[in-house]
Amino acid sequence: PAVTGVQTCALPILEMKAGMKYETEIVVNEGMLANHNDPQLPAIELPAVFSTPSMINLMELTCAKLMDNCLEEGKGSVGMSVEVKHLASTPCGKKVRCEVEITEVVNGKKVTFAVNAYDENGLIGTGTHKRAVINKADRKSVV
Repeated sequence: PAVTGVQTCALPILEMKAGMKYETEIVVNEGMLANHNDPQLPAIELPAVFSTPSMINLMELTCAKLMDNCLEEGKGSVGMSVEVKHLASTPCGKKVRCEVEITEVVNGKKVTFAVNAYDENGLIGTGTHKRAVINKADRKSVV
């Protein structure tokens, strides 16, 4: 996948701006299902469908990849907030496509994204995600 809405090149570093987009596609596997058992978590019977945490992880990592394409060496990003709705279930083995778009950049450091996830039947999740630029050497400090 490539960043769209901008000309891509190695140098100079791309300036993050509203309208930049990125997408990722995955195939749902057993480790991504709601009924995946982690012995550290409470045991409960859940359906064998793409889990909300897995969908959120896909959305967050897709946003992080878009930012990574724009950041200079030594910079990274961390999540600040997630607000999403999981609208439909997706079974194991089906493709899920995540599309993200930057909607706001504050001082080049805090970025807001519109996030959407789709399977072959249509929209399965939608919302917003915010990330902040950090120095990789000091992951505790927002730049």
